[in-house]
Amino acid sequence: MTQPDHRPPCSHRPQYHFTAPQNWINDPNGVCFHAGRYHLYYQYNPNASKWGDIHWGHASSADLVTWRDEPLALAPSAGPDAGGCFSGSFAVVDGLPTVYYTGYTTERQVQCVATSADLIHWTKHPERTLVQPPAGVEGHDFRDPYVFRHDGHWYMALGASLDHERGQCLLYRSADGIHWEDRGVLYAAEDSRLGVMWECPNFFPLGSPGQEKWVLTVSLWLGLGVHAFVGRFENERFVPEWSGPLDVDAGAFAHLTTRVPDGRTLQWAWANEQREQPLIDADGWAGAMTVPRQLGLDAQGGLTQAPVAEVALLRQAEVALQPVADAAPAQRWRFAGRHLDIEARFAAPGRYKVGLTLLANPAGSEVTRVVYWPEARRLSIERGRSSLEHGVKRQDVHAHLLLQPGEDLTLRVLLDGSMLEVFANDRVCLTTRVYPTDPASELGEVYSEGPDAVDCRVWAMGSMWPEGLVRPPLVKQPVA
Repeated sequence: MTQPDHRPPCSHRPQYHFTAPQNWINDPNGVCFHAGRYHLYYQYNPNASKWGDIHWGHASSADLVTWRDEPLALAPSAGPDAGGCFSGSFAVVDGLPTVYYTGYTTERQVQCVATSADLIHWTKHPERTLVQPPAGVEGHDFRDPYVFRHDGHWYMALGASLDHERGQCLLYRSADGIHWEDRGVLYAAEDSRLGVMWECPNFFPLGSPGQEKWVLTVSLWLGLGVHAFVGRFENERFVPEWSGPLDVDAGAFAHLTTRVPDGRTLQWAWANEQREQPLIDADGWAGAMTVPRQLGLDAQGGLTQAPVAEVALLRQAEVALQPVADAAPAQRWRFAGRHLDIEARFAAPGRYKVGLTLLANPAGSEVTRVVYWPEARRLSIERGRSSLEHGVKRQDVHAHLLLQPGEDLTLRVLLDGSMLEVFANDRVCLTTRVYPTDPASELGEVYSEGPDAVDCRVWAMGSMWPEGLVRPPLVKQPVA
């Protein structure tokens, strides 16, 4: 049956994942906790719902749950950032809040600096730009400074490409956070299989004092996902001991990490739109952030990630699960909703598929599936029928997940309008976007094709915005 060209509108806008007031956002920038509040800066086009004219937007929160918009923080101006204020990080240098970011011009990318007493009004310091990339690195392959303090020095990790052949992370050192010395390559990909350009590097310690490991995360340019390494920082070089994908298929990108006063290491990432520009323009907004994630290390020294505990504070009524009586020998329970937090546990899956269906309509013409195939050791989000709209991406996304003998499968699924984040056993994450068109596409099921025990709880989710369920618009303010 041919679908009509004009279907009833569906709300694709998240309500508990961050979106800008309107128009385009991408990378999280300058995330930090300072003076009693969490701060999220982000790449922002205040004038269109597509990439371009990149400023820094800003929001803050006292609790990681409810947020308020702040005035725009940085805007392009004559000089090294005339073409845009690109990604960067936050540090407190000699007591003064400081952001380091990439300035863009048609000739090159340089690393810029701005300072602020209140994290609202920022003063740029063009005299402090870091201009020259090392030999083998082109002027536009030199970006996204991540600044951190270690062993009495300031360090800056920078993303780069070596001769357009493989990604690398460069390292600079400073005694004062102003004058920087090139310390060479912190770590580089062995070949192009991990990308020819590394963006948005993060480099930070993780773990118990005295038993810390260092973590390097890099975004692989041109949609190849995000990769993480865990290892040692010795003699200003990184020695990896573990590696694996952090987010698969670039469903989430440009991860940015900060350590907060309670000792947790938190990370945000950008989830891009996966629909054509006319559909984006019709809605007037583009891009969302993942929920903040807490990072850790498992017993094998691998990286773990899970939604921060505060996300559960937005849970409202628990959604009743209705058993499907005629499902035997499979097991199925039904629920409904578009903005949900789901916790499911499947007892040691053997050879039977398990998972969830989401955003289905009664006719079955729209449905999204989260499936674990034990024999294939594969976790998938199946999007082939996720939307009747022709202008959206519907490719399946997959991750390898090996369960140990007797290990249960635990899924944490965050569904929020068009946002879908799936965490499996705290060590695999799939992030993607789905755009159902039928207002009736809100049905879900948790299921097992075998007899093993299944436990599931589902909650409706409230809004991160105090004003209510609708994202409040921002009154534009001029930026000097």
